[in-house]
Amino acid sequence: MATHAINHRIGVMGGSFNPVHCGHLRVARDVKATLKLDRMVLMPAAQSPFKGVHSVSAEHRAAMLELAVATHPELDLDLRELSRKGPSYTINSLEALRQEQGSQASLYFIMGDDLLPSLTRWSRWQEILHYAHVVVVSRPGVFPAVPATVKKWWNHHEMSLEALGQSPCGGVSRVECSLVNTSSTAIRAAIALGSLVSEVIPDPVIEYITQHKLYAVPSQAEANP
Repeated sequence: MATHAINHRIGVMGGSFNPVHCGHLRVARDVKATLKLDRMVLMPAAQSPFKGVHSVSAEHRAAMLELAVATHPELDLDLRELSRKGPSYTINSLEALRQEQGSQASLYFIMGDDLLPSLTRWSRWQEILHYAHVVVVSRPGVFPAVPATVKKWWNHHEMSLEALGQSPCGGVSRVECSLVNTSSTAIRAAIALGSLVSEVIPDPVIEYITQHKLYAVPSQAEANP
């Protein structure tokens, strides 16, 4: 249902969330506060075009996200990609959101700086700014160099965070967030070894993982994020 809210600010953070952890939640909360968003949405991908089959089902990943968001009512969940067949393309979701929200709402697509090196491989990546702003947050670790094409694109569209808020889409910027030095890959490996992960995963999510015996076998722990 289209809301067509004028100056409504919506953030979208995609990912596999396999499993969702406190790093995801902290970034989402920090971004929402910094950008003064009306909504901050977590949008799990059914299947990334760049990864093999996820180690647990979309249903399990969605259920864990629902439990996590229930403990953080300032965050919302959007499961549209899980109902779409085939690979999940960000551009399709942003296009659909723009149609729903109307031309005046400000949309912000949140991504980690670890994704910038592969951005040119994304479907219609240069069209993302037709529908949303791109806001990049830092991720712990060392990543490949950003391609010259992406650097040029960034320099052409970079705006201050204040300027982003004055338009519905079209700009790129950065937000500094509190970093949690962990990853879903490391968490899966720790669970497979029987290590404690209570500091980086919400308790209801840990209980769900334990109940359904997720990531307890090597095939689940080692599969794509």
